[in-house]
Amino acid sequence: MNIYQIDMSGYWSGAVNAINEGQGAPVSWVLSPPPELGAGEYALWSGRWSVTSVPPAPDWPALIATRRWQVETGGTTVAGVQVNTERDSQALLTGAAFAATLDPAYHIKWKAATGFVDLTGEQVIGLASQARAFVQACFNREAVLLGAVADGSITAEMLEEGWPA
Repeated sequence: MNIYQIDMSGYWSGAVNAINEGQGAPVSWVLSPPPELGAGEYALWSGRWSVTSVPPAPDWPALIATRRWQVETGGTTVAGVQVNTERDSQALLTGAAFAATLDPAYHIKWKAATGFVDLTGEQVIGLASQARAFVQACFNREAVLLGAVADGSITAEMLEEGWPA
């Protein structure tokens, strides 16, 4: 048996999956096959299928969160050092900064995107602070964009604008 995935607004996403008899379908799936569609037509489920020429609205919160994650984990440059900002790198840098606060003589070789750099404890703390500020700026931009969704002023261009570098 096939099931047909729909989005939160009821539009068919184009996905078709097979399920085993007796296996329940998730809420975002429909068992009835959608109608054949022509160019510029969309299948909409509201207890039964209908065909509409109105395209589905973008899932702005998901698009914004995805874009924030891309920027957040894409890295940044701090004092000429290219810093990896994937989640694991953020955690490692936080740990190094904590160690630097405990030991004034702390000194490490940090593996940046371009290779190893020698850092004093003070430099580690500065690097961690700047990387954290970059990550927070990404979340701040996401919050601004979600505000634009809420007030109806969001545009596709805004999704690419205003992110920290």
